[in-house]
Amino acid sequence: MKNIYFDFVNSLLNNFTTYENEPDINEHGIQLTKIKINEDYAKKWNVSLSDFVVLTKNGELLKPTLYRVGGMGTDKIKGKKYFMLLKYVEAFYDKKITDISGTKDPKHLEGRWCIIDEFGAEKAEFLSHKTPYLISESCIYNIDSNYYNIETKELYCRSYHKLESNQYIFLENAYDEIKEKRGVMRIDKISGEYKLYK
Repeated sequence: MKNIYFDFVNSLLNNFTTYENEPDINEHGIQLTKIKINEDYAKKWNVSLSDFVVLTKNGELLKPTLYRVGGMGTDKIKGKKYFMLLKYVEAFYDKKITDISGTKDPKHLEGRWCIIDEFGAEKAEFLSHKTPYLISESCIYNIDSNYYNIETKELYCRSYHKLESNQYIFLENAYDEIKEKRGVMRIDKISGEYKLYK
């Protein structure tokens, strides 16, 4: 099977055309930099979007990956430990989709939400139809009512009821398969450590 991501990286390396420096630089020199992709590349991959960004560090390209801010993302990264961007990779529509839509060319750039840390490292990437929610000022995210630690990947629990204070989030964990974990979890937003109240 063709390594789509490898081809994507190589094509990006050959298709950067211009950079525009943006003023929002974080404490580690990371910033989102607007980029214009080559017209031939855009045509080949059926790209009509023009608001792509890349991650740069101290003015140098950090990684050859296209991103967009998107509705749940942010272009303000200064002072944030984690932030979300839409990552774009080369992909092909399934034949079922092209048959239904009447699209003849299955090539496209697929957007996938990802969580990125303050150093520009991708900490989590999600399937194209999944949208995570980043708990503000914390190391925790929620997807499909499941709460995870960004750094350790640990699943805290599945919860439909959440309360938040400045320091903690509180999750009702009433139906966990592991009975010893049932109760209310108090999770420290910064450290990710939790205490269970039965």
